[in-house]
Amino acid sequence: MNREKRKREPRKVKFAEAVLLLLIIVIIMVWGAMIAKIPTAMGILYCAVICAVYGVVLGHSWEDMFSNVLNVVKTAMPALYFLMLVGFVSASWIASGTIPYLIYMGLKIIHPSIFLFAAMVITAISSIATGSSWAIVTSLGLAMGGIGTGLGIPMYLTAGAVVSGCFLGDKWSPLSDTPNLAAASTGQNIIRLFTHMIPTSGLGAVIGSLVFLAVGFKYSPGGADTSAVTQLMEGLNSAFHFNILLLAPIVFVFVMAILKFPILPALVIGIGIGMGEAVIFQGKTFQELSGIVWNGYVSETGNEVIDSLLTRGGAMSIAGLVLLLFAAFTFAGILERIGILDAIMDKLLLIIKGTGSLIACTVVTSMLGVFLSSSVYVSMILNGRMYMNAYKKRNLDIINLSRAIDEGAAYMGGMCPWSGGTLLVVSSLGISAWSYFPFVFSAWASLILVILWGFLGKFTPEAGIQEEAEAE
Repeated sequence: MNREKRKREPRKVKFAEAVLLLLIIVIIMVWGAMIAKIPTAMGILYCAVICAVYGVVLGHSWEDMFSNVLNVVKTAMPALYFLMLVGFVSASWIASGTIPYLIYMGLKIIHPSIFLFAAMVITAISSIATGSSWAIVTSLGLAMGGIGTGLGIPMYLTAGAVVSGCFLGDKWSPLSDTPNLAAASTGQNIIRLFTHMIPTSGLGAVIGSLVFLAVGFKYSPGGADTSAVTQLMEGLNSAFHFNILLLAPIVFVFVMAILKFPILPALVIGIGIGMGEAVIFQGKTFQELSGIVWNGYVSETGNEVIDSLLTRGGAMSIAGLVLLLFAAFTFAGILERIGILDAIMDKLLLIIKGTGSLIACTVVTSMLGVFLSSSVYVSMILNGRMYMNAYKKRNLDIINLSRAIDEGAAYMGGMCPWSGGTLLVVSSLGISAWSYFPFVFSAWASLILVILWGFLGKFTPEAGIQEEAEAE
């Protein structure tokens, strides 16, 4: 009899309780990020503990909640394996000269009459190649700010171009933590997510760059000081031996992805090609490369910008992120199991009438999630788990959900005034967030496109389509 009492059915969460608990979570995350300055993972774990305690009050057992945590982690494991390879990829491709060569080619297009266009394209190429928006903001972004000032271009436009480019890579690069999190939290393949974002992020980037090109013609002085760019190019050229063959690792991986070759072995081969080129073209030894791919590449050119840009990568560089993701999945699994997300979703479903409104709602709440929690990670995890059943009920491929939360949250990491990415932009360029907020043209273009395609039913596959492209 007593045992039967202990196994009572858990009570369903009321909407008011769900809102109150989410408010507490927001307060903890904002306090942790803005006041206490504690690691994001610790803030997430505090929230997980509070949710677990409340789950016990509702009648859930720890075994029941932890079982759901394991289910969430199991769903994300393919993406986590990919993420673990990302550190090897970035380090080996820097050592080979592949990533520096991409940056070098981008810098060659700098010209005063197309500066805003060039600033966006160069920072986009660099952030996609390195998978780091923050590194590009503090290196190339800072350099672009100085060049733009010398050209007489308003800083809010330069900042808009820099943020457009830097955070494009943050949300789209397979080497970045943000799209990997979007894929992991919804159980998807990162390369499939990358290709699915071409009609949104890809087209949005084209539209944004064309707008910057048109606007830039208004500011086209006859001459300007581009010595900073020249110094960067000379520094890269002296540190690496460049040739077109350095693009081979990237070309190989993308061709294999297009041919639907399993992505994990393709990446391993891509790493091998990069390491081989590092030996052949850059004079690295096998012993050196073994240390580089594990601990990361250390640039020692003497140029502060280049060294900041290229000192990164390695397996250990993503160890902290993997631990953060495990903390996040623990939080998401408990939150989902005790019914908080269901209570919120029940109310949202009252205003969702079709596929278009479902995707639009996902994008908007993902944006709001960043403003409420100051964390792109928290917003993605909560929205990814909250909308999962809604997409399944509408027979929509879950890749649509991955794309919507990535598009909605990622750019806000560089536009929400109290998020870490935005604070970095503000400190690097010396400008307020609200002043450049309207001019991040590629962000607005991609947000409009993802919602538009949802209402038009374009590039929005139903469940079961392209099953062979699911995460291996």
